Amino acid sequence: MRQEFLLFAERAEAVGAKIFIHGGAVDRHFVPRNAPTPIQLMGDIAVGILTEWAETNRGHVMAIRIVDEDEKQIWGMEAQLEVGRPPGAKPGQHFRQLLTIRGPFPVPARGAYKIVLELDGKPQDPPFRLWVEDMPA
Repeated sequence: MRQEFLLFAERAEAVGAKIFIHGGAVDRHFVPRNAPTPIQLMGDIAVGILTEWAETNRGHVMAIRIVDEDEKQIWGMEAQLEVGRPPGAKPGQHFRQLLTIRGPFPVPARGAYKIVLELDGKPQDPPFRLWVEDMPA
């Protein structure tokens, strides 16, 4: 099981084996200089996971975390997933799962953050990096 993609988007939705992304890979978020904290990151997280044939039909743990520059978790969620083999699947085939997690996501302050995906306790690469900063004058 491995990450195929991980990104932050203005809007994302997974429907019928497709993922619809609007404003994908948004990595800079501007907030008014007087914005109160925590800052609400408006957007969605989009995830693509590939599961190998031998990893199907058993439980797995997926965790998504937002961490700050010091690797301190500021938001997170865990979920159980189990991928089955559909009728007609070919031996050796990989199976794609598309997921979205709806925001907003609270962050404590302006700064650099990473969205990290873990599958069965193993961090996946690459994390998605983003920055929260004041709007330009």
